[in-house]
Amino acid sequence: MKEAVSPTFDVVLVQEDMARRGWIPIDLARRAKVSHMTIGRFLRGERQTARTAAKIAAALGFSVRRYLISGGKAVA
Repeated sequence: MKEAVSPTFDVVLVQEDMARRGWIPIDLARRAKVSHMTIGRFLRGERQTARTAAKIAAALGFSVRRYLISGGKAVA
């Protein structure tokens, strides 16, 4: 039986997109409508859920696929 693998997201790319907009984590949290603690955990790779990733991507104006890492490299 195969074990389910959680998706991994490229936090460096998220941080680069934030920096291009001049955003700090609290700005992203407000725009993504999640708590600043959720953003902190996501950016540290502690708790990366697809739902949070989708909210972050939408807030940054991109598809979640932009940040998805598959097999050790970014998909998009």
